[in-house]
Amino acid sequence: MKTKALSFLKNQMILCLLIVFIIVLAILRPSFVSINNIKNVLIDASIYGVAALAMTMAIITGAFDLSMAANFAWGQIFFCFLLNNWGHTAGGIIGAFFCTIITCMLIGALNGVIIVKTGISAWICTMSMNYIIKGWCLVFTGSDMIKTENPFIVAFGKGTFLGISYLTYIFIAIAALVYVIMRFTQYGRNLYATGGNDVAAKLSGINTDFHRFTTFCITGLAAGIAGCMYVCLIRAGSVLYGTDLALTCIAATVVGGTPLSGGRGGVHRTVIGILLLYVMYKGLGFLRLAGYINTMVRGIVLLLVVFVDAFMTQSGTKKVK
Repeated sequence: MKTKALSFLKNQMILCLLIVFIIVLAILRPSFVSINNIKNVLIDASIYGVAALAMTMAIITGAFDLSMAANFAWGQIFFCFLLNNWGHTAGGIIGAFFCTIITCMLIGALNGVIIVKTGISAWICTMSMNYIIKGWCLVFTGSDMIKTENPFIVAFGKGTFLGISYLTYIFIAIAALVYVIMRFTQYGRNLYATGGNDVAAKLSGINTDFHRFTTFCITGLAAGIAGCMYVCLIRAGSVLYGTDLALTCIAATVVGGTPLSGGRGGVHRTVIGILLLYVMYKGLGFLRLAGYINTMVRGIVLLLVVFVDAFMTQSGTKKVK
């Protein structure tokens, strides 16, 4: 019995930590577990969670996308711009959404082409692209925030079904889709093989370059979807929104049990990871800590993530189911 309990704690450590944090916060600040606050936590986690799921797919192949934060900002800005010009009809709103996510996906595709064709590291390429996109966002907006008061977007952002925000349902649907892809399709298995052993994957007939390329398209697509979701929530876009998106996604992925070395992990664990981070972040606010302490704790969490990743990589024995 004791062995089974220890095994459960080892394999479900992140889930146990999430439960412990919620219990502790409920004791210290009972208002934290109020229905309204839980809904707010889920909404915030849902927006970043969509991006984190895509980042997990990239990390499983041994890559990552640091330009997601800037691409997320561009998605907000471009969506607001198109809504203000096209959003007078249902077709215009749909067109604005699809044009936004397509442009964000094309940015991701450009990352993928550069990395696959030139051999430049994902770190250098996506970091450079991050600055390029930020600069373009500032040029496009004249360094100003862009707003929209589109009635449909306002209603959708505030809308709920059975008391749960539409944005949360989007996250749940995408999480379910990604889980099925990674667990039950040949494409998902090929992503694991690509990250596990690139040479062996090539010898078995897997086009590893193509699969890495597609994950950058997916991270771009997810950044665009998340950007549109954020506009539905705050009805504005700015290069200043979501500057920590990429690092938060990486943190949620690794905390959830996916090592940066690739080849292992699971998107269902990333869902728990992003919830854990947002419970921590929101909990700090409820504890009425100063903003700079909140920022410091976020930095400490990211540092701990590096240690967790190093431990998982060196041990090589931790099973991620």
